[in-house]
Amino acid sequence: MTVLQQGLDLSIPHPGELFIGGQWQAPATDERLTVLNPSTEKVVAEMPDVAAADIDKAVAAARRAFDDGPWSTLTMAQRVSALRRFTDALLKRTPQIGLAWGAECGPTAAYRDAINNIVAPTVFEDAFATAESVPLSEERTGFAGPVTVVREPYGVVVTVLTYNGPLAYLGMKVLPALLSGNVVVLKLPVETRLVAQYIAEAAAEAELPPGVLSVLAAGTEPSRHLVAHPGTDMVSFTGGTTVGTEILRSTAGRIARTTVELGGKSAGIIADDIALDELLPVLLPGLLPFQGQVCVALSRLLVSRSRHDEIVSALTGVFTSLKIGDALDPSTDFGPVAVSRTRDRCEQFVAGAVAEGASIACGGKRPAGLDRGWYFEPTLVTGVHNSMTIAQEEVFGPVFAVLTYDDIDDAVRIANDSKYGLTAAMFTHDNELARSVGHRLRVGSFTVNSTGGVLGQPFGGYKMSGIGREMGLEGFHEWTETKVLKITAEGNYLA
Repeated sequence: MTVLQQGLDLSIPHPGELFIGGQWQAPATDERLTVLNPSTEKVVAEMPDVAAADIDKAVAAARRAFDDGPWSTLTMAQRVSALRRFTDALLKRTPQIGLAWGAECGPTAAYRDAINNIVAPTVFEDAFATAESVPLSEERTGFAGPVTVVREPYGVVVTVLTYNGPLAYLGMKVLPALLSGNVVVLKLPVETRLVAQYIAEAAAEAELPPGVLSVLAAGTEPSRHLVAHPGTDMVSFTGGTTVGTEILRSTAGRIARTTVELGGKSAGIIADDIALDELLPVLLPGLLPFQGQVCVALSRLLVSRSRHDEIVSALTGVFTSLKIGDALDPSTDFGPVAVSRTRDRCEQFVAGAVAEGASIACGGKRPAGLDRGWYFEPTLVTGVHNSMTIAQEEVFGPVFAVLTYDDIDDAVRIANDSKYGLTAAMFTHDNELARSVGHRLRVGSFTVNSTGGVLGQPFGGYKMSGIGREMGLEGFHEWTETKVLKITAEGNYLA
């Protein structure tokens, strides 16, 4: 048991073991991973590290489970029943998972509650509902005569999650993969080393068949070993574009099915017809959650020249009024970034923007009085042109660029002038205008007076924001191969 700040206790399940092939096992290495609290830089726990040998055991167990085990041959109802045991076990652990996540990653109480108690249960139910409604076999006919089209699992699937919402990603990736008959090696980042133990404990309680699910929080080298492993059939990754590109290279040689949900530089287009008091409540959720460490953050704000000063002044007022502090303090509005390299990256982006001619309206530095912890003030950068680095590269932190447009056509041009195409949003009361803009933007999802993807509907990006979709019917189909069976007495229809 590890005692945390403010009198909070956290009991870490099986702190000396790894969950491989459905069993708690001793790690292959004596190396330990130090878990630091980003709010204080204090040690939270020392956990066993993951080695390549552990990866090999997990893949071997998964291979046996798929090739020789019952999972892929169960009915959908049987898989749903088993995985509802898993999600029930997860949801009853959300207080401990939230505390562990806050202690090792720094999300505030409000963000933890939103992800774990609203988003995660919603995507869990979407996964179950979609799986139960999708036919895995369909009779069709055409000039070739009657055929049966079936959808089958790929086999051993690697799901690679990021640290900004692990329970939600379970519903977006792991559940659909398992429901469609695949077996899964779940790879979490080392930043969620403690959360991984609670997910594994829930899986153990659910008593899934041996080898169906392994849960490992691994660093760079064992992760590379996993995604390149010849014993795996599919890789699904969420994270940065640089790593996603490397993964695509590593799977290309064996033509393994690979989906990647990558970075974004999402534009929020603010029209002139929406009043400030209406704008702020719907805009701020696209900026502040998890200190900007979400792929759908509206990191480019597009405003008309006539409203620039008004909106910058209002956002500056909000940003400077936030209480910045320990993520485990329920009164904190804005916590630390999850890792020290993110704070360093924020500093580099701000310095680079100033060097290119931009100005800092507010923030741009470490907050005064917080000498320990990986804090960076919410930052608004003005005088930005879309050619600047700050407008083109993902920061993945609380740094937001304000750009001006001449008219809506100009705003669309600026928004599309990006190598990314994950999401975009428009803030307006004119639905017809918004519909026109939404069709013209090269993004995977577009919302009006809200932000992010749409829960329960296919999520993913255009261009360098990814390949493939998650959630909904299209997301479920990503986890299956398509086979055509033509079995007729007539034989070869071409003869």
